[in-house]
Amino acid sequence: MQEELVSPKKKHNNRKRVEKWLINNHRYINITAIEKEISAPKGLVQKFVKYDKKINDKWIDPLFNVIKRFTSFNLR
Repeated sequence: MQEELVSPKKKHNNRKRVEKWLINNHRYINITAIEKEISAPKGLVQKFVKYDKKINDKWIDPLFNVIKRFTSFNLR
C-alpha cells in the first residue's frame, strides 16, 4: 500500500473536520461500528466525545475516510 504525502495543514484540517463532525453527530451514529471498521481500539471515539481525550494522529485519516464514505449521499 502506497502512502500519500499529506501536508501538515491538510492533516490539521482533517482533524478539525473529524472532531467537529463527531461532536455534532455522536448521538446519531454507532461509535462501536466505526471503531471496528477502522480496527481502532475500543473506546477511542467514545473517550474523545465524552471525556475530550485527544484522538491519536494515526486514527484521524481512517476516521475521515469512513465519515466521508457514509456521509456522501451518492445514489447508485
